[in-house]
Amino acid sequence: MRKINLSLSLLIRQSILALIFLLVSSLVFGQDAIGDSVDEPALKFPEITDKPFLIFNYAASYSMITRIIYQDDYSRSNFVWQNHLIGLSFEMQTVNIQPVDSILRLAVYYPIYYTFNGMKQEAKQTILYAFDLFWGPVFQADMWKYVYINFALGPHFLYQLSDEYHHFEFGGGALLGVELPLARRWTILMNGLASLDYGNLGSNKHIQPYNLVYNFQFELGFRYSKKKQNEYSYLSK
Repeated sequence: MRKINLSLSLLIRQSILALIFLLVSSLVFGQDAIGDSVDEPALKFPEITDKPFLIFNYAASYSMITRIIYQDDYSRSNFVWQNHLIGLSFEMQTVNIQPVDSILRLAVYYPIYYTFNGMKQEAKQTILYAFDLFWGPVFQADMWKYVYINFALGPHFLYQLSDEYHHFEFGGGALLGVELPLARRWTILMNGLASLDYGNLGSNKHIQPYNLVYNFQFELGFRYSKKKQNEYSYLSK
């Protein structure tokens, strides 16, 4: 009789454990089934259709740098130095970057002509050069997709090795350019850059500090791009 009671008690315990296991399993798998049956959209970021990329521009460039020292005696003319340089420029521009695209421009120059108060000066050294750097957000407008107008405003830096000094100049610049879609992948570029800089970052500030430094640049170049093709172009396929 005692053995029968023990067997019955063990059977009841096992039945209760099995019932609890079935109840928990039904709750778990039941929730999964309910979750799968409800058609709810997944919470995620929208897919980017216009993906960002880079385009590259190449150009031949001309620069004229003017440096002025004002004279305290108004009866005398100011001291004006002008340097004319030619070189090459390289531009890297973003596309489809929100909220605004930007442009980074690097130009390398070699000075070819100097004047002081309008009088030509002869260079004493042969190895002379200059680096010009500009960056800024770029805004674009178009005229019926056949002419594109670019405008950028941002910081500007110039380094120039002259006969006397290492010129370090920093300030602000503005770029205004025109894009002409020649063909589907080819674009003609014409850009102008003007800057107003502080010209006394180099060693010349102790000997010959300048009161005003400004720079005008013009470049003519091209772009070949497979990713950014022109919707309309002057030349057909």
